[in-house]
Amino acid sequence: MTIIRKFAIYSVAASLCVLAFGPATVLAQESTATKSLKPVLPDLKSKLDDTSKSAPTGVTYVATEAGLDRIQAGDEPRTLNELHAMEKQQEKVAAKINAVTVNVQQGSAQGSGVIITADGYVLTAAHVAGKPGREASIVLSNGTKVRARTLGTNRTMDAGLLQITTKSKEPWPYATLGRSKTLRSGQWVMAAGHPGGYISDRPAVIRIGRVLKNMPSTIITDCALIGGDSGGPLFDLNGQLVGIHSRIGTETADNMHVPIDVYSDSWTRLADGDAWGTLPGFQPIIGVAGRTGMGADGPAEIASITDRSPAAKYGLKVGDIITSFDGRTIRSFNELQLAVSDSLPGDLVEIRILRQGKETVKRIIVGVRDQD
Repeated sequence: MTIIRKFAIYSVAASLCVLAFGPATVLAQESTATKSLKPVLPDLKSKLDDTSKSAPTGVTYVATEAGLDRIQAGDEPRTLNELHAMEKQQEKVAAKINAVTVNVQQGSAQGSGVIITADGYVLTAAHVAGKPGREASIVLSNGTKVRARTLGTNRTMDAGLLQITTKSKEPWPYATLGRSKTLRSGQWVMAAGHPGGYISDRPAVIRIGRVLKNMPSTIITDCALIGGDSGGPLFDLNGQLVGIHSRIGTETADNMHVPIDVYSDSWTRLADGDAWGTLPGFQPIIGVAGRTGMGADGPAEIASITDRSPAAKYGLKVGDIITSFDGRTIRSFNELQLAVSDSLPGDLVEIRILRQGKETVKRIIVGVRDQD
């Protein structure tokens, strides 16, 4: 198990990384029974809200080593015995984490994820999951590749969900759920993932760090992450899942994670395949504008096109009337704006247009709005 410890100061140069998705690769067709299967939803919210003293479920929980009370409270080790106890605790948790941390692949892009239920639900970041209803591949800790389907995404929070669709005779190993709202600044945490993608002779890579700030929408830690870690799990020192890696900064003190409580609060929508919100800093665009006053009442007629935009690149023209966007019927420019906002930068979409009374089909890749 590869562990990078935080007892010495280190720096990892990692560019702000949000994976851009191209067209999804279509895997082998699933059976009709699998496609129509209505998944049984785990009662995630009840698990997270449970204040009872019952034993935690999941394979990653590890009881606290003796002599770690101060460390669990967020202090630094002051004695050699404390350092040894902390190292032993981390090694036990790291060995458990590998079994539930997975590599997520969709098209040419990939990230990480974590299994959270015996029937194969996988938490990841929204920008890793992409759009609902797509087929994806998941690489398990032993290198086995299984099929999965993307479910819902809360893009505003960068929370995504998949479910493994490959049948298994045994339950999937799954992480022990924790609670993010109880995290304290200074608390020690462990980040797992597959940086750079899955490597056959390398287990999940573990990084040790501390919570710098805990907010309802974001956990900030100094765990060093790089590309490919997005969507991977963040655990406390007891091996309880408390967050999912979201945005990765250029400094070790600039790594953001989706709190596990966010998944609880929107669990039903995620499991039902709903998608809502916009990824922070990644607003999708195609580069067209409509005629003033025609937003809700008239057809989605293009009045202008932004230079070097996807619309310009893929041959849309002023005067074209958009009637369908990615399978959604478009009756007005307002409906077009809503459809575009529900897409992701990098999505390949089909647009149907009327041009001089004739229907034409264009395929374009959604772009991203430049940030000021």
